[in-house]
Amino acid sequence: MGTVYKVKVVLPEPAATDLAALQALIEAELEGVNGRMSTYRPDSELSRFNAQASTGPFPVSAPTFEVLRLALEISGQTGGVFDVTVGPLVNAWGFGPENVPETPLSDSEVAALLEHTGYEKLALDPAGLTVSKADPAICCDLSAIAKGYAVDCVGLALENAGFLNYMVEVGGEVRTRGVNGEGQPWKIGIVCPDTVQGGLEQIVPLSGWSLATSGDYRNFYERDGVRYSHTIDPRTGRPITHNLASASVIHQECAVADGYATALMVMGPEDALRWCEEHDVLAFLIVRESDGRFRDVASPAFERFIAAAGDVTSAAAPASRERR
Repeated sequence: MGTVYKVKVVLPEPAATDLAALQALIEAELEGVNGRMSTYRPDSELSRFNAQASTGPFPVSAPTFEVLRLALEISGQTGGVFDVTVGPLVNAWGFGPENVPETPLSDSEVAALLEHTGYEKLALDPAGLTVSKADPAICCDLSAIAKGYAVDCVGLALENAGFLNYMVEVGGEVRTRGVNGEGQPWKIGIVCPDTVQGGLEQIVPLSGWSLATSGDYRNFYERDGVRYSHTIDPRTGRPITHNLASASVIHQECAVADGYATALMVMGPEDALRWCEEHDVLAFLIVRESDGRFRDVASPAFERFIAAAGDVTSAAAPASRERR
């Protein structure tokens, strides 16, 4: 998945735990998702579906079908700002297997690619576990949701194996259950987008919840003084240009949090906050100001969540917000 992972497990019986088997369990779940949904592996289910120049049904495994189903559900909820069919645009802008273009895409190039996007052009058949595309040129990229799904898979595998106190993190997407080694809720930090000073903008106590963050401050490049983010707006076909630097979402399912966080990054700060208020989504937004400083904005649901968590964990260090 082009990133690193970290798993912490509080072992009920450390001496009796087969750590090699535990490691193998974790890696099997991650490899299962990566092998099915990678855009870098030509033999993955997703790559073979993308390569199919046909509108006929394409059989996929239950996990790939579930991620596609959830992706389309989130697309509908967000008015299409989350759209896994932007794969060709992601690649063309240099954020996929292809290299960064020597010059920015022209309006005509973007328009031509947009003709072959649109989540409405995907159709799922739950009875046969197949997916089909109305346009043979449709190409899907699940990178905005597959990592979160992989986190969920690892968490559920740990639970099924009897490990009920854990923290799973893949590329910044996190799922928790139970307590940490100190008997307290897991404390997950939301980093400040300032890549020079670093630090944490918010600490979130989590137990039985997931947290995913999407931002414009790690995967980007600059050309002639213009910053190009890896987050592509499906409506314009271009990288986002607004001042939302980071969007973090809390949800019980990491895959949902992952998809929502990406959608919020596309919306921009004002629309994102409005959407979160309308849908009661727990979100923490970090906005880049014109003077280089950052301003954080929390949805009402997020504020309530932090307040409740503070009451529960009053004996521990309280969550704090570091403003920059």
